[in-house]
Amino acid sequence: MTYRSYEVRVTGPVPSALVESVGAAAVSEEPAQTVILTGPADQAALLGFLARLRALGIELVEVRELTDVGEPPAAGSAD
Repeated sequence: MTYRSYEVRVTGPVPSALVESVGAAAVSEEPAQTVILTGPADQAALLGFLARLRALGIELVEVRELTDVGEPPAAGSAD
């Protein structure tokens, strides 16, 4: 299974529990309360994350595929 890195932009805050559940590598706020979430995921994980955003009423602004990252890091790895 190929994992890719995605950038997901939304308007407004994202609950920290949701961010933690997808293992986002970075979360930052930009002007106009846009939050950027990046991290490796397969398409099923990305679609599940987007469905949870919609269920919470969070407005999706943009989704971009950044790079191929191969396999996800092993759980508990120090990398």
